[in-house]
Amino acid sequence: MVTVNLGMLHYLIDHVYGAFMHRTKMSTPFFSRGWGGSKLELLEKMIKQLFPEVEGQIWPPTLIQPIWRTVWETRTAALREGVFRTPCDEQLISALPPESHNARVAFLAPKCVPPQRMACVVHLAGTGDHTFERRLRLGGPLLKENIATMVLESPFYGQRRPMLQRGAKLLCVSDLLLLGRATIEETRSLLHWLDSEAGFGKMGVCGLSMGKKKSF
Repeated sequence: MVTVNLGMLHYLIDHVYGAFMHRTKMSTPFFSRGWGGSKLELLEKMIKQLFPEVEGQIWPPTLIQPIWRTVWETRTAALREGVFRTPCDEQLISALPPESHNARVAFLAPKCVPPQRMACVVHLAGTGDHTFERRLRLGGPLLKENIATMVLESPFYGQRRPMLQRGAKLLCVSDLLLLGRATIEETRSLLHWLDSEAGFGKMGVCGLSMGKKKSF
C-alpha cells in the first residue's frame, strides 16, 4: 500500500504551478509599475511617524465608530461585519486608492459572556488573503475558550482592491508600504475600540506571512 505525504505533495504542486505561471507570463508580476514615484517620497517623510520614539508614541489612537451588521447568529456565537473610515491622516489617505479609504472588519464573538471575561485577537491578512473566511476558520475553535476574533481586510485587498490591480499583484513598491502603514493605523484604532468601547480586558494581534510582518 502506497502512502502519500500530503505536505510534500502540496509543496510540489505549489512549485510546479509557480514555475508554470512565471515562465508562461500568464500572470502579471508584482510591482509592474515600478517604485511609485512621489508616493515613496511621501512615505520617506512619514518614517519617523511610523517608528517614533517610545515616549513620543501617540496613544490613544483615533477612535473609530464602525457601522455593524449581523451576518449570522446562533445561541452561543455571532458574526458581525463592520465598515469604518480609515483613521489614517489626510496626507496618507490621499496617497491610498479611493477603494481603500473605507476599512472592513469581521467580528466573531461568543454570546452570553461579558467582554471583561473574554479576550480578542485581531487577525491580519497574509499575501493573497482577500476575504475573511480563512482567518475566521482559525477563530472558530477559539470561541470555546471565550476568545473573540476580529479580522481586518487589508487595503489593496478584497473589496478595498484598486480597480486596475489584478489579484494580489500590487502595482508599485510604494503600495506595499502604504498597505503596511494603513494596516498598522487601522489595527491600533481597532484595539482602542475593543478596549474603550467594547470593554475587552485582553487583546492581541496575530498574522501569517505578510500579516505576521505587520503584527508589530
